[in-house]
Amino acid sequence: MTKTTTRTAALSLLLLVATACSPAPGTPSPAYPSNIPTSAASTGPKEPQVTNPLDATKFEQNPCSALTQAQAAQVFNAVRNRKITGNVAPICTWNDNNDNSLSLGFLPGQGLSASYENGTNAGGGYFEVAPMVSGYPATFSGATDDRKSGGCQIGVGVKNDEIFTFSAILDKTSPSYGDPCSLVTKAAEAAVATIKAGA
Repeated sequence: MTKTTTRTAALSLLLLVATACSPAPGTPSPAYPSNIPTSAASTGPKEPQVTNPLDATKFEQNPCSALTQAQAAQVFNAVRNRKITGNVAPICTWNDNNDNSLSLGFLPGQGLSASYENGTNAGGGYFEVAPMVSGYPATFSGATDDRKSGGCQIGVGVKNDEIFTFSAILDKTSPSYGDPCSLVTKAAEAAVATIKAGA
């Protein structure tokens, strides 16, 4: 599969957490940490509440403004970015000199509950509760588990009914290839700082 095809697939998966999945018969549920409360109506953990909501309205239609040029260069060695139309809202993709990519999209009206719901039916994908991102709840999730080959996606709850997602698609030229989830976490931390400053 070419890098272009892979990137196109990744961009379409970036907003996957916004869609509901129906359970497949016989699909095993992933293991969850025991310290996360579960609800009686669900087989998985209950999503945490956002206790200090952020107003991300001005970034929803202009996600490229969620990372300054300095932040994008520091976090990812980004040399360019571009905004494309997404299913729910625009997506911004930053690229480095080797065409590795880091993409960001906001999902107004979709909280972490969709990620947790879909996570119980991850099938061949993955779902993990991520460490808090600058005090905001987060998950790692994707339709396919490509974390060992340069891919990772994080969803961060900025309100109970809004998340943003960062998705990395890296090849072996990237220093973050072996740990793409650390890269998307750093990018998410930088975006939270920008949103806080701009709110």
